[in-house]
Amino acid sequence: MRFFAPAKLNLSLDLGPLRQDGYHEIRTTLQAVSFGDRLFLTPAERFAVVNPAVPQGDLVRRAGELFARAAGVAVRAEVRVVKRIPIGAGLGGGSSDAACALRALRALLRPDMPEKELSALGAEIGSDVPFFLGPSPRALAEGRGEVLTPLAPRAVRFVVIAWPGEALSTADVYRESAAGRGEATKEVLSGAELAGNDLAAAAARLSPALAEMLRAAAAKGLHLQVTGSGSAAFSLHADLKDAVHALRAARATASRAVLCTTLGEWPWQVNRHTGNE
Repeated sequence: MRFFAPAKLNLSLDLGPLRQDGYHEIRTTLQAVSFGDRLFLTPAERFAVVNPAVPQGDLVRRAGELFARAAGVAVRAEVRVVKRIPIGAGLGGGSSDAACALRALRALLRPDMPEKELSALGAEIGSDVPFFLGPSPRALAEGRGEVLTPLAPRAVRFVVIAWPGEALSTADVYRESAAGRGEATKEVLSGAELAGNDLAAAAARLSPALAEMLRAAAAKGLHLQVTGSGSAAFSLHADLKDAVHALRAARATASRAVLCTTLGEWPWQVNRHTGNE
């Protein structure tokens, strides 16, 4: 069985005050895209994760362990992860892989497991995981990111994603960030395509490579918005010709750049990769 695990973008991100549980209150608009990882699920004598990019299996292993406990079954399957989403880039790759693994295991072992139960397992793994298990690839996320309101898809946009070649720690970026004005997400919900990210300044301070990529792209006329806690950034385009021009500019300034599209529905199981690099 082959499954596609899409990356996500933060079209806006408002950082609120620090909560008693140690997390910041946030309000963000999330959008999934056609660039992502692939997971291959095959029967095996015992549960195993093959992920060369993360030898310990990271969140996918955690997903398998939680699923086995909740479903009351032995997970006799191997999950092989083919990574394309950079690690530590703010694109939600680990969370998407974990959500994809949960869906794959449910399809194989417990197809009657309710969506609500699956989402609850996702929330135990991480704040972004419930989004990738939700009903819409576009959503408003609040709380620490786990309180979701599905949003109606908008017109498909071409997306250029650029990565400066180094990872950022989400915890470090949050520690370095200050609460913002709280208006960005409101602007996106009111019709704006992009409206800023309160974590961007701290991400650029912590990553000279990101700061230089943003500066060099701007010098070429390309405005990139940081996604999540970085280190990746992106731009949206209604026209393919404009997107291709932006891709060329991004490739001249970034360690890696890809062209993909926003998603209007979840491709839970696919036979081919839909992003281009």
